[in-house]
Formats: sequence, structure tokens, C-alpha cells
Amino acid sequence: MNKNILILRNVRMNGELHDLTIDEDAGIMTAIGQTNEKALPTARIRTEDACGLHYMPAMTDKHIHLDKHFLGEPWKPLQPFVTLPGQLAFEKAMLTSLPTNALERARRMLLLLLSQGTTSIRTHVDIDPVIGLAHLEGLLQAKSEFAGRMDIEIVAFPQQGLLRSGSIPILKEAMRAGADYVGGVDPAGLDQRVDASLEAMFEVATEFGAGVDMHLHDPGHLGLYTIGRFADLAEEAGLAGRAAVSHAYCLGQINEAKQDRIADKLRASGVAIITSVPIDRPMPPVGRLLDASVDVFVGCDNILDAWSPFGNGDLLARGSRLAEKEGWIVDEDLLRVAPLIGAAALTPKPGDAASFLLVPAMNPMHAIASAPPREAVYTRGRLVGGRWHEDRTRARSASGTEHSLS
Repeated sequence: MNKNILILRNVRMNGELHDLTIDEDAGIMTAIGQTNEKALPTARIRTEDACGLHYMPAMTDKHIHLDKHFLGEPWKPLQPFVTLPGQLAFEKAMLTSLPTNALERARRMLLLLLSQGTTSIRTHVDIDPVIGLAHLEGLLQAKSEFAGRMDIEIVAFPQQGLLRSGSIPILKEAMRAGADYVGGVDPAGLDQRVDASLEAMFEVATEFGAGVDMHLHDPGHLGLYTIGRFADLAEEAGLAGRAAVSHAYCLGQINEAKQDRIADKLRASGVAIITSVPIDRPMPPVGRLLDASVDVFVGCDNILDAWSPFGNGDLLARGSRLAEKEGWIVDEDLLRVAPLIGAAALTPKPGDAASFLLVPAMNPMHAIASAPPREAVYTRGRLVGGRWHEDRTRARSASGTEHSLS
């Protein structure tokens, strides 16, 4: 059987132009450099000219909520945040009023993310005794529909509080149904039982061989204590590399000596910190954590929902915001952003998955600083987003050719 080969000419990598040869059937890159088509006599070859667009690896968003946004819905006026329980009730009422279900909302968000170069995500999905698994079922369907274009990890998220809402039974049902991670939220501020809440998360995770990803908004020393206990339990459960604390605002509210001590504990236990790079509150000291070899990742989190009217799902822009907030202006600092948002190395090698972006930029640092438009987005050799994809979709539509979500 003849292979289907795509050769992208004139792809810029670190200031130099290369040919990028892709095995479309296997979804991998087979060569980087000048390619002689005559050396592939049995292949079906297509060539395209990238015209000097710069290569960037596809991106991974480690914290998003596919089920709770209002994209495509009529404008929803929000209310000022007063108390967390009050906000949770407001959010539940807002979601109940939407004419769309979680599957429809997930499809909208996934297409937006693909258009911007995000090809893998970790999404939290609400579960509780009232809504049951309805949102999870929608996201599992979306995961199936987008297989091959978007890799999706799902966190079963008891938004109303794991203990406060009596969600342990439904959390276990969610894990049986196909969720990948156990979620939790504010063991002190919401559940008001720090140790009991944390222990319940890790007990369920151990039962199902799953990871844990906890939302933590609790401030200062209360949050710090919670992270310390989380790290202890992650180490006891052998979950290094599969445990994360999202948000962790408290790490930006303590002195440097305490930051260093908790960083040592996070590194030793293999617990990652995930930040959405907030501009309206303290955030973890990303540079300091990286210096201590703590795993740090970035996610977009809120995108036009009951919590915030802001956000557009552009993870490259979020990485640029991180660099600006950290004061990273020299090249080596700008490059620190790449592994926090990227799914692979900045320079590919033969055998790597053909998942990448093409952007108008001079080099990776320029791309990170400016967050330029995505001209093309590929997942495993398949064009799934960017202007090229939009143009071809319009052309197929104008010619009357039927096309799918891809």
C-alpha cells in the first residue's frame, strides 16, 4: 500500500528554512531537511509551501472547563463575587438556564481550541448528586468524536464541594464511567474539613488507579497547609507525576523562605502546580518553582462563563501573559514558557508526532512574546485548525462538498 506523504516546504525553524516530511497515515514526521521526492517513488506525495512560517509544537492546556462556558450563547450579565457558596448557586442557575447541553458546549470549545493550536487538554467536568453524570456523559461523547484531533483527559470535579455536597458516591460513578482524574476543591474553604476532604480524594484515586487534580483557592497559610498535606498524601499513594494543585494562589501570598520549603516538598512528591496566570490576584511564583525543579503547567480556565466574561482559549497568548507577568524579556527566559504550554520540543526530530503550528514569527521567542495568528494547526499530520483550515472549509462549503466537523 502506497504511503500518503505531505512535504511542507520552507518551514522556518530557529531562523533556517527546512522541508518537513510527514507520513500522513502514521501521523509522524519522517524527515526534517531538504527532501527529494524522487527518493519516495511509491508514495503519494503532496507538497505545500509554508512560505517561511515558523514551526511551533502543538499546545497542551492543563486546566479548562468544556462544560461551563457561554460561547455561542446570548450575553449573560454576571454578578459580583461575594461568597463562594453564593457564586456556586449562581453558576448552577446560569447553567441550568442554557438551551444547550454539555456536549454541544464542548464541541464549540474544542473547535475554538483547535483553531488556536491546542491539541491536547485536561478538562474538569462538574459532577454532583443533582446533575449526576450528565455533563461527564457529554464530555465522554465529545472525547470520542474528537479522537485523532484532540487528546482529552477528564477530571471528575465536585464543584459544589466533595464532602459538602455528598459527592463521594457520584465521584466513584464518574471514575467507573471513564473519568481519568479525581477532582476536589477547597478542602478548608468549601468542605471545611481539610484532612477528611483530602483523604477522601486520595482514597477514591487509589481505588480506581487514577490521578488527582485539586482546585485550591484557599489563601495564605491555610492554603499552604493544604498543599503540604496534599503532597504528603500524593507521596504515600505513589502518585508522583499524576497529582496536581490548580490555581494555588496561596503560593503567591507567602514569603520566599516558605515558597522554597514547599517547592522542595512538591518536587520530592512529584506534585505539579497548574496556573491560569491570573491578573487580578496573587499567583504561584512560577520562576521560583521552576528553579526548584517543580513541574508547572498553564491552562486557560475560565472562558466567558459564570465566573468571568474574559478569556478566549488562546494558550499561546496566556503563555505570553505569563512571561510578561514574570518579567521574562530575554530570550532564555522567554523560552521557559515553551514547555509550560507545549506538548513537545521546539525542534522536532524524525519519528515525532506531526502535531504542530505554523505561525508568522521570526523565532520561538518572537512567537511566545507576540502570540501571532495561527496559520495552520496539525494534529498527527492532519490539518485541524488555523487559517489554512478555515479557507479550505469555506472552499468545500462553497463547492457544495459535504464536510464533517474536521
